[in-house]
Amino acid sequence: MKHIQKDIANEPVSLKSHRSTPGATYDNCNKEDIRQALLKEQGHLCAYCMQRISASLDNMGIPMMQIEHYDAQSQHETLRLNYKNMLGVCRGNKGFAKHLQHCDQSRGNQTLKIDPRDAICENLVKFDNNGEIYSDDAIVDNDLNNFLNLNVRYLVDGRKMAIDEVIKNLNNKYKKKAGQKWSKGDLQKEIKSWQEIDSDGMYQIYCQAAIHYLQKKLQRLP
Repeated sequence: MKHIQKDIANEPVSLKSHRSTPGATYDNCNKEDIRQALLKEQGHLCAYCMQRISASLDNMGIPMMQIEHYDAQSQHETLRLNYKNMLGVCRGNKGFAKHLQHCDQSRGNQTLKIDPRDAICENLVKFDNNGEIYSDDAIVDNDLNNFLNLNVRYLVDGRKMAIDEVIKNLNNKYKKKAGQKWSKGDLQKEIKSWQEIDSDGMYQIYCQAAIHYLQKKLQRLP
């Protein structure tokens, strides 16, 4: 999970205007504007699983992403049109068997402790070298594994591929003689490359799993 810096300056003008209109509801607001703002803010990654998300429509005319209300609409009516309460998420295997659903499809209206809008999320969420996501905080670990179901097999495999890509990049960029380790400088450069957005405003998918792997390597150096 990657920290999302929510900034009211990113709020679509149409949403501000709509909110001040008598009788305004979430159902009749301009969701396309909201989706575009969330994509830009999140680097085109799902707020929970870090898959690529897009506002493009599928062959049924349905957007390839959803707008998630972190504090559920059913429980927090006053936050329904609050941009800071909105996150862009993937469709979470909607329509598949329950055990294969993840992110907000799995979560439903469960209250979470882990919050991608809070910078501390990057310290609470960890990844092992095989791509499994976990936390040393028992409540957060329950959020990740049970409420959000982020260890669905294909998500684990995707994060493992990102970690493998890190190792490949390090070996290709900073070739070492037998027995030599990557230096602090090597690791810091690679971390920076995974923290940056590309020319299209996108982060690399599963970037935080890669960054966590690199940070663990960095911490072990003298």
